Amino acid sequence: MQKDNSLKFIAFVCTGNTCRSPMAEGIFNKAAEERGLSVRAVSFGMAAVDGMPPAKNAVEVCGEIGVDISAHRSHFIYDFQLGDFDKIYCMSQEHSLILSQSIGYPLENIEVLNVADPYGQSVEIYRMCRDIIVTCVDEILRAYEN
Repeated sequence: MQKDNSLKFIAFVCTGNTCRSPMAEGIFNKAAEERGLSVRAVSFGMAAVDGMPPAKNAVEVCGEIGVDISAHRSHFIYDFQLGDFDKIYCMSQEHSLILSQSIGYPLENIEVLNVADPYGQSVEIYRMCRDIIVTCVDEILRAYEN
């Protein structure tokens, strides 16, 4: 990721970077581009194995809303310079605690979305997860529009 002063970057964080955070990244980037906003997202996992593909159900449910995340490959937290992010959005409180208490990332730059992990669940559960993420992303994007 190359830092560009005209473009802001945010990050979405989950555990393995194969379900929630890649869905959020894809949904966010498509919507931000459609709205002409100068902000883009990346995603990573707190316990990710680099290079893993997204979960099949995550790809499927994002595809249903016109978001293609099939090319995504998982990233570990240390693949990025955390200081490059305007804000980091964590899927759970646990992710936030690790970032702030163990790594020392400023708590004021972290927001918790409280999105339950659908890993290993049915496509219906992934769909519900996606819909929660869509709502969260819309709220985040509104902040960048103002």
